[in-house]
Amino acid sequence: MHRPAPRRLVLLTSRPRPGSATATVALGVLMLLPFLALSPASAESWADQPGVSATVATAARSTVDRQTVNRARPWPGAKSTGVPAGTRLRPYTGPCTITRTQTIDGVDATGRCDAILVRAANVVISNSLVPRIDATEDGSNSVTVRRSTVRGGDWSDGAIWGYNIVARRVNVTGGQHSFHCAGGCTLVNSWLHAQYNPDGQSYHNNAFISNGGSRMRIHHNRLACTAQVNETNGGCTADLSLFGDFDPIRNVTITNNLFVANPTGISYCLYGGYDPNKPYGEDPTGIVVKDNVFQRGANRKCGVWGPVTSFHPRGTGNTWQGNRWDGGGVVHSG
Repeated sequence: MHRPAPRRLVLLTSRPRPGSATATVALGVLMLLPFLALSPASAESWADQPGVSATVATAARSTVDRQTVNRARPWPGAKSTGVPAGTRLRPYTGPCTITRTQTIDGVDATGRCDAILVRAANVVISNSLVPRIDATEDGSNSVTVRRSTVRGGDWSDGAIWGYNIVARRVNVTGGQHSFHCAGGCTLVNSWLHAQYNPDGQSYHNNAFISNGGSRMRIHHNRLACTAQVNETNGGCTADLSLFGDFDPIRNVTITNNLFVANPTGISYCLYGGYDPNKPYGEDPTGIVVKDNVFQRGANRKCGVWGPVTSFHPRGTGNTWQGNRWDGGGVVHSG
């Protein structure tokens, strides 16, 4: 990180009178210099320590705001996700149900398959345009999707759906949900948006959702539930939802993501997994939400009601730290 050397030299050599305002500022800047190398979360904790003056703490938190936003830029989007520009795709001629380990690369499978059904371990899909991907049948199956465009179309569940899924630099549209994880999922550097919400239906859309499961990592993505409320009360639940419907929610890490505002179509931008009315919603554990950025949107709240709900700060291993508004300021967990 660039540090303004001239200002540092003036403060170090000016020898201000002890107790003066100049001395206070000089000391504050000197204290901030090592702080600038820390992560936003660690730096914020430093600013809260006893003995740190209000002036210095305010400056520190302002720096945290800039670090959190700037370190994450640029957010994933059209130029950095999906099939790389200039890639020449050939028509896919293979099976739509994958029953053996293989790599599918550089193809357009949307003309041949309504879905890619993964029924084998260690399947790889790269540099390709594909319909929805289903890895739901057996927890021993697995698939890695990278630098690909996934079109879920008018499917009534996840455009990507199942167990043991790694998705990197994917551009996902369509489907009721962009990514529905049952467990063992990694989502990195991707863009989830434009979910399917038909008139006359009451779909509850999400960019990323789990109705129970563990071992999930969601890092540096643009998470956007973009559907609007329709006449039958269909619309977005959240950019990211964790619900203990079918299994407990455990060991989920959510870091450095952009939660895109939808102040007229989304309830909250994040549901954190705690809901005692759910069969497994009373004790989500290992939920780490750290260094994310929430857009405020037109209503200044990210969602209709706010940025986050249902996060359980007292749950074992649960952490809420360093989460910020896009224009600066702390986003609290509740």
